[in-house]
Amino acid sequence: MGTLPHGAITFFFEEADEHFTALEMGLLRIEQSPEAVAEVIDEMFRAAHTLKGSAGLVKLTTISQIGHRLEDCMEAIRDGKVTVSRQRIDFMLFALDRIRELTRLAMAGEAEPEGVLPQIDSLLAAIDQTPGSAPAAEMPGGKPVPPPPVEERRADQPGFAGLERRTPPREEPPGGAPAGVIRLGTDKLESMMNLLGEITVAKTHLVNQLTVMQRMKEEIEFAGQRLLREVGSFADRYAYAMPERIVAGDSLVHDFDELEFDRYDELNLFSRKLQEITSDIGEGLRGLSGFLGGFTGEVEGLDRMVVNMKERLSDARTVRVESLFQRFTRTIRELSRESGKPLQLLVFGGDTAIDRVVFDGLYDPLLHIVRNCVAHGFEPAEERLRRGKPEVGSIWMSARRKGNTIEIEIKDDGRGIQLDKVRRRAVEKGFIAADGTIDDSELMQMIFRPGFSTAETADATSGRGVGMNVVMDRLSALNGTINILSDPGHGTSIRLTLPLSLIIINVIQFRCGNQPFVIPTNLVEEIVLLPFAEDPPTELSHRELTIPVIHLQNVFRLPPATAEPGQTQQRFAIVVQASGRNLALLVDAIISQEDTVIKPFGPFLQGMPHLAGSSIAGDGSLRLVVNPARLLDQETLSATDAAPVAAPSMDEALRILVVDDSLSVRKFASMVLRAHGFEVVTATQGLEALAELEKIPVDLILTDLEMPLMHGYELLGELGRRNLLESIPTLVLSSRAGQAHRDKALALGARDYLVKPFEEENLVATVRRHLAGATVH
Repeated sequence: MGTLPHGAITFFFEEADEHFTALEMGLLRIEQSPEAVAEVIDEMFRAAHTLKGSAGLVKLTTISQIGHRLEDCMEAIRDGKVTVSRQRIDFMLFALDRIRELTRLAMAGEAEPEGVLPQIDSLLAAIDQTPGSAPAAEMPGGKPVPPPPVEERRADQPGFAGLERRTPPREEPPGGAPAGVIRLGTDKLESMMNLLGEITVAKTHLVNQLTVMQRMKEEIEFAGQRLLREVGSFADRYAYAMPERIVAGDSLVHDFDELEFDRYDELNLFSRKLQEITSDIGEGLRGLSGFLGGFTGEVEGLDRMVVNMKERLSDARTVRVESLFQRFTRTIRELSRESGKPLQLLVFGGDTAIDRVVFDGLYDPLLHIVRNCVAHGFEPAEERLRRGKPEVGSIWMSARRKGNTIEIEIKDDGRGIQLDKVRRRAVEKGFIAADGTIDDSELMQMIFRPGFSTAETADATSGRGVGMNVVMDRLSALNGTINILSDPGHGTSIRLTLPLSLIIINVIQFRCGNQPFVIPTNLVEEIVLLPFAEDPPTELSHRELTIPVIHLQNVFRLPPATAEPGQTQQRFAIVVQASGRNLALLVDAIISQEDTVIKPFGPFLQGMPHLAGSSIAGDGSLRLVVNPARLLDQETLSATDAAPVAAPSMDEALRILVVDDSLSVRKFASMVLRAHGFEVVTATQGLEALAELEKIPVDLILTDLEMPLMHGYELLGELGRRNLLESIPTLVLSSRAGQAHRDKALALGARDYLVKPFEEENLVATVRRHLAGATVH
């Protein structure tokens, strides 16, 4: 294949998805309503024709040839030469799937498999030879499919290509493409949104600095007012006071009495100068106040512009949710055929716009939910008729915008969740005791556990226990929540709530212990102020509900917060929705509400169920993002039963120096070590570590190898030259797992060698082993 401009192939990939959707929706509509052939066949024909031509242009020959076969099929249907049968629809959908797969392989730069086109041709020949494919056959219901009227065209007329009749091209507005419309790659939008995220962080920092400036202004004004009062009082006493003595030799005024001629000594002159200086200071303070007032207005205007820009760019990244919902028309059709249960899909709120990233991330969760609806929710047709239900089961998909969130609901009219089966399987799995008492809402949470399924046998649709667990994990990655309502005998409603955007998210910043955290605002229902108590409550009675309380200090094993002298101790409960239940997160302080950028963890920090990523504050500090979705798991709750970590005394804590150029490693390792009672100091590279050692003594050093300026091997060599390796155990923590790296580090005097990513328990155990018997510096 010849070399083509990258842009041409990219445009084909972007355009092809639109044609796939048009063809699939048209075929499914014809199958459901055969009389609709005349309405949709022309649009489908144009989509196939454009797809064929575009693929040929970018040298994707097999795709172009399969598109040509589809075009021939639709032309035969349009002209009434063949019957629109179930077999022919299946063939065309199969051909469309092959085109999709070939397109995916081309996007990935992979070679296409052999024999695709012969397979398509053999299937088409078999269908053409099937009895009953002759024209004028009737579709189910006894209604013939009339061919749409086709006007004969001469070769010189538009729409005629060779010996094939084609529909006329769509009329374009004058000038070709619609005015003011350009095609923009999603990667460019992503880069713009990422840049806007950085601007948002900088703006937040500016707003924080404005608060500091305002506080400084108030302090300066207060000090200035005090100065003015004192100087005014001093001037009133001494500016015009009688001099204590008259300078001798002043013969020119010697003849005048003190009341007839004012005399001034140094004290009078000094008080006058103070008055002039304070007048200038007052003028400067008034100017500073006016400047800060105007600057505050400009920063607030910048804030509004950034918010407006975020909304505009977010709108540019949005797509209609209808195109996502319609993808399940085909899925439900196939599931209906496999299960033998007649089903239909009904869509509402399709014009709701959602973020493209949310759009892409929702397909898998919705697919698992739909498959569970079919496998577990719907009764066989005979049972539905006995219960007085329609023979055809219905699945409703709806979407609506609710504040800064999108609410998506999947509802069915099946039998509902069978809680007796859930309880029986939970007992079999050992999740609950056979004689244990558990309410329905807690029982409902069992379906989110890995490996949990009520199906007796595993098949292609269900029974492996991965469906709803995957839904929970994917929604957590999207900062979303799920709420399930089941009406036994009447159906189930599953409601998903997701943020409008995943780039810039409004968050609540709070503190637990001395560690700052954030949580997306869309997950927060209410914040409740609680009186301080040594023993935190396990339940919260709020708005006629009993809400379980999770003490985050215990979950993350953080030491208690150090209270400022004279500060009133209090706690807050952040009420959130997790897995359809209200949950109260007990925290020590609410700091602020702000827009920020949430960055997901990389491979090094993946697998932490309580955290969804990290966020950078306006001052550059790192905050972890709490994910409440998994906080109600029994495995998690068992961790909260442990006693909170006592705050170590600085006089008793052993001091560890962590040396690493990675901010995330320094933060995470420091958090782990502090949580286990160690005092931690940090350095970004070897030279900074040596400077820290000159200022304070340490009991152990934990160092990386690959760092700027002075790497870990050089640091070990310098510590050996200073005879510090004998008295200070030095451990290496590196991503280099090779034996050569380990041997070199140990040869230079390292006591132990740990490999990233590390387990918290292994790190703490290794540190304790090398500090056994050490005395506090």
